[in-house]
Amino acid sequence: MSWFASSRPSFLFLNPTRRRFSLSFKLRFPRDQQRLRNVSLQSEGVPSFREQIARAIPVQSFADVVKHPMIGKHIIFVFGASALVYVVAAHNTNIETKLWASYLVNQKHWSTAAPTTGDMRFAQAQILLKKFQAQLTALTGSLADAPIIAKSVILHSYARLAEMYLNASEGRRAGYGIAALNVGIWIAWQIPVIRPFMMSHFTHHPLSGKTYTMLTSMFSHSSFIHLLFNCMALTSFASATSTWMTREQVHASSHLRESTATYHFLALYLSSGLFSSLASHLVATRVIYPRLVSKLVQPPGEQGTAGLIHKLSSTLSSAAKSSAGPVTETATATRTILPSLGASGAIYSTVIVSALAFPDAEVSLVFPPTPSFPIQYGVGGLVLLDCIGVLRGWRLFDHYAHLGGAAFGALYYMYGMRVWDGIRVHALKSDNTKRKI
Repeated sequence: MSWFASSRPSFLFLNPTRRRFSLSFKLRFPRDQQRLRNVSLQSEGVPSFREQIARAIPVQSFADVVKHPMIGKHIIFVFGASALVYVVAAHNTNIETKLWASYLVNQKHWSTAAPTTGDMRFAQAQILLKKFQAQLTALTGSLADAPIIAKSVILHSYARLAEMYLNASEGRRAGYGIAALNVGIWIAWQIPVIRPFMMSHFTHHPLSGKTYTMLTSMFSHSSFIHLLFNCMALTSFASATSTWMTREQVHASSHLRESTATYHFLALYLSSGLFSSLASHLVATRVIYPRLVSKLVQPPGEQGTAGLIHKLSSTLSSAAKSSAGPVTETATATRTILPSLGASGAIYSTVIVSALAFPDAEVSLVFPPTPSFPIQYGVGGLVLLDCIGVLRGWRLFDHYAHLGGAAFGALYYMYGMRVWDGIRVHALKSDNTKRKI
């Protein structure tokens, strides 16, 4: 037994940790520790960690990093669109005037004298009257089998509406068309499914970067009261503005005849609305926005960390809701930049033109009902109210847009007719040159 015990393999008594499980050789990478110890980091051009910490790196503040919203493309859009609108309006006015003049000259009862502006507009009224009479006759025939009460109500309503439209001035008729467009857009606001689309494309937010919303927001009203008052004011003062345009065109230096003032009024309405929207945009991006940023960069000890976070979150939420949320008519204290909409700026221009053109006119308020008072007192009170709203920081209305529209109306009363007459003369020369070519 002792012999067999001594003949056991010796590997059973070896240390298990020294047993090899593979045939691979143990390779060692050469290390020149002495060379690495002698080479310094400075010789390789890499600064040490301490040097990187000690290096003075200028750190920009939050106010320096945050850039102001762009205004260049908005200015170009407003002035470019206004110029285009006036060129198109002058071109269409010249073409329509020439067509009506040719129509009257070719009439059998017409004399050899050239038709005047009054002659062309009287002819238009006569043709419009015949058109309404023909439509009334056709409507009477189509309602022959209808009940007598329903027939009389429909015919009487049509006759009253036709008479109201026929007796209205060209400016009031243009106001009716704009009001109809405003009503259609207001109806679209009442559909919940497309309300985010309306919020994104029919309101102008100064921080959105969009330019076309400065135009589309002119026809947008989210509340019925806002729509009602704007449409009533538009149809009232549009009539006085178009009457002033017709009167001044007769005394223009070019002595050009004008068969219609509709295109001129539409150009004034669109350009004044764009200008007032631009005024509000510039104030929001160059006055209110820098103040908001300066408040955000104040040390927390001055306004409190909670107040800083609250202002930042409320500002970002108001900008985000401009493309997906409902419109709020009143602004809270923390919301300093909100989307705007409405035609108040353009209507303000017509109000100012009417007050300057007819200083002896009197106006009255429908709600609340008031007796008549001079228009200059009423307009002066409105402008004063907006000035107080700007100074006090009221946010119920866009006071900057109102004042921008008022400034545009005053400037247009002084220089607008000369600019319009010059554009018409230039457009007429351009048309004659193209015709010769």
